[in-house]
Amino acid sequence: MLEQANPQGEPAHALMERMPELVKGASMRRPGAIRPMDDDAQILDMSYKAGSAIMKATREGIARAQGGDIRKALNPNFAANYPMFLAPSPQQQSMVGFVQNLKQILSAELGKDITLTSPLSTGLVPYDLLAPARLIYPVFSPLRNKFPRTQGQGTSHRAKVIKAISGSRTGGTTGNSKRMSIQEFPGGQSFTNWPVQLPGSGSQSSDDMSIPYKFFGLSEQVSWLAQFAGQGFEDAAALANLILLQEAMIGEEDAMISGTGTALTVPATPTTAARTAGSNETALSGVTTNVFVKVSALNFYGETVASTGASQAWSAGQVIDVTIKPVPGALFYRIYTTTGTAAGTYFLFADNVGATKFTLQGALPTAGSNPATADTGTAATTDYEGIASVLTGWAATNSVYPSGYKGGYVNQSFGDTLNVASINTALQALWDGSGSFRADPAEIIGEGTDLANLAANIVTNGNTNYRIVMQPADMNGALMGSAVSEFVNPVTRSLVRMLVHPYLPQGNAMLMSYTMPMTFTNVPNIWENVMVQDYLTVSWPVIDVTFRYSIFWYGTLFCQAPQYNGWIGGIQKSAASPFS
Repeated sequence: MLEQANPQGEPAHALMERMPELVKGASMRRPGAIRPMDDDAQILDMSYKAGSAIMKATREGIARAQGGDIRKALNPNFAANYPMFLAPSPQQQSMVGFVQNLKQILSAELGKDITLTSPLSTGLVPYDLLAPARLIYPVFSPLRNKFPRTQGQGTSHRAKVIKAISGSRTGGTTGNSKRMSIQEFPGGQSFTNWPVQLPGSGSQSSDDMSIPYKFFGLSEQVSWLAQFAGQGFEDAAALANLILLQEAMIGEEDAMISGTGTALTVPATPTTAARTAGSNETALSGVTTNVFVKVSALNFYGETVASTGASQAWSAGQVIDVTIKPVPGALFYRIYTTTGTAAGTYFLFADNVGATKFTLQGALPTAGSNPATADTGTAATTDYEGIASVLTGWAATNSVYPSGYKGGYVNQSFGDTLNVASINTALQALWDGSGSFRADPAEIIGEGTDLANLAANIVTNGNTNYRIVMQPADMNGALMGSAVSEFVNPVTRSLVRMLVHPYLPQGNAMLMSYTMPMTFTNVPNIWENVMVQDYLTVSWPVIDVTFRYSIFWYGTLFCQAPQYNGWIGGIQKSAASPFS
């Protein structure tokens, strides 16, 4: 019967399947019982116990039969006189087959082990999954957060700027000193040409500024299935909106630094010089005869075409120093090299070069990236002019800002590590240099390596004046060390803060003024993000199985007085060979 109930040969399973129906009548044994059991938990418990008892009895019967216990109990004379009695009948043979089948099934069921790889290769274990998703990427926008956001209107932001008056020492000859002393009768004692008894006029110089607004936008989307399946772990739509806002803030920060509407110029041919490798340098290898060098300029968005190649004769044991001629608005450079009697295929030798002097050493590349054959996107007509463009004068060259509107101190061929002496030179030039307007910057913003070099130079070169701030609770646990967060402008005696910008490439630093150093200027902020429409987020109507979100803003970065700021480029990581 068991084999008929389960033709696949699994009598143990068939028996356990039948057991619930077989044990329901057990309740009828009680006096007065009128119906079978209907409590599922009680039925399941009794089914398990009854089935286990049957299988146990079967196993014991098999063991006793195999061990000869029944045969041993018979009288030997009975076995001798009735041998056919002990011969297996057809029914017995069928039962033996059934028992053997049941034995195999029980052995397979009871012999399984549960391990980390059995019965599943991944194990019967839970997943210790943290929810929601961890966001470990950096989101920094210090300049966007710092610059005031003011209201704009129309299609461009306009201002009329008086940049010089007599005696201001600004704006070219207009600001020159003018003699104010006069005689008793300035026009003489003749009254024929009345009135003539007034002093002469002063001089003024002004500019019209018209900075166009630009339109910005970004989108993210989430499929319905991603939103539905993420329930209990992550709200995918909310995450998409958070990421959209973060991307917009980072993107605006990049535009504020590196945006420009006119493609950067191609660098001039670099200057090269071969010399014997120093003890801390590795001579060039893989060179046949001459080394050819090209340079391209880059910002956050793209790369220019490479310069024409410079040819340099070379001999064994030498390295080559490359001097880069800077490009206004560029943030860093790439160096490409090739070798031979004539220039072959150029390959990328060095990337992210912020310095203007770099030493070629080691093996020349024989594969890798080649120079771009066309500008890859250093500019877009939809971009406004960022800080690098404004302060280096690129924005004025392209007539977005008036002629001469650039940083009061611009040095893109700095050629040294950032140090106290060089910063003091910049501060002095911002105060009384050509093109400066008696600037007194509040902050120097640079890359981490460059500001670390400046801080180390301040500490190690005799600058021993400190200001110690300690709270009473810190008295018993003071930590010793040195770090520089601000220093004194030797010209104005003002404090200059030091800020590490997380995205500014090495080799660049900005000396920033945020307010005017004098009153009554009608200039509340030197730098502003002027917004016709500030961040506007849109959740688009659902037209398919996707949720779509966008963010828009319309405005511009506006600098009313770039002359009160400075730009330093070409800062070296190392001012000694090997140059970097």
